Amino acid sequence: MRSLRLEQSQLSITTLDESDLPGMMALEQTASRHPWSQGQYLTCMGAEYRFLGAWYGDALVGFIVDWRMLDEGHLMNLCVHGQFQQQGIGRYLLRYWLASMQGAGMATLTLEVRESNRAAYRLYASEGFEDQGSRPGYYRTADGTEAARIMSLGLSPVRAGNG
Repeated sequence: MRSLRLEQSQLSITTLDESDLPGMMALEQTASRHPWSQGQYLTCMGAEYRFLGAWYGDALVGFIVDWRMLDEGHLMNLCVHGQFQQQGIGRYLLRYWLASMQGAGMATLTLEVRESNRAAYRLYASEGFEDQGSRPGYYRTADGTEAARIMSLGLSPVRAGNG
């Protein structure tokens, strides 16, 4: 299947809710060998979680799930439709998320990434996340488990006015 090219300028970001779960789950089937289950999504429906979707017209092409507690944010899931990967949509979503988290007063952001997911690791590192070590056996695989790399980023507070 030929990959379609999207223009980032034509993307819009909105908050997603439970009614968007079927679309999110279908999208993740195109993008991941280890997609989240419906139960995992439903667990993240509390007030401390947020779902952000990237839309190209009326098509959901990517999303982020985050968890926030006090001044810490955790990236739970960043997913881009398989047909639109390697076009900067993940970076666009990540940068949007970073700016929103900084604007919300978050001081520290963390995430886990599969050790085998080198493209995602490079994306996070290129946006300033630093490797903090490994979580052995964190992710399930078809034949066992896989370690996660733990990454974090400290944010500077947003200052109002001219300084």
